[in-house]
Amino acid sequence: MRLTVPLLAVLTAALATPACKGEEKKDLLAFPDGYQPQTADLTFNKERLEAFNAMSDDERDAFVKELQGQAGQFKGQAVLISGNGLGETVEDYQHGDYEVVAHTPDGVLYEITIEYKIFTNRAAGKALSPHRPLEFTGTLIDLRYESTSKPRRLYVRVKADTLTTITK
Repeated sequence: MRLTVPLLAVLTAALATPACKGEEKKDLLAFPDGYQPQTADLTFNKERLEAFNAMSDDERDAFVKELQGQAGQFKGQAVLISGNGLGETVEDYQHGDYEVVAHTPDGVLYEITIEYKIFTNRAAGKALSPHRPLEFTGTLIDLRYESTSKPRRLYVRVKADTLTTITK
């Protein structure tokens, strides 16, 4: 009788535990495969950010001026942090009536991360999924690179032409 209760408990636990089928477990919180800020064809992927990082201050200024002159040519990917509407009295309202704040949580190159302020219309901004990766194209408004701070950061402001959540 003394052995029956522990033996019964062991057998019940063994039968109640599901068997492993050898399948890989999918990380439910992982970003979709389409979110690749380091390797995708973006304005600041790992390769292009490395070239930008190696430029002198004058070369960077010239590069930024060139990007600002190319309407609709800026491409980026980031993770949505927040979004909010802009009133007509706000200075940035001229770029769009909705502001999306996004960032690359992991360094694109070394520890360098990118913080984005993306301006769009209210309908496009409200349609985005919170804390999910997004992809956008647009026109560069302004860029500020903090090369002396640790970790280094790139602050980018873009007027978006297209703005979508990455789902695949």
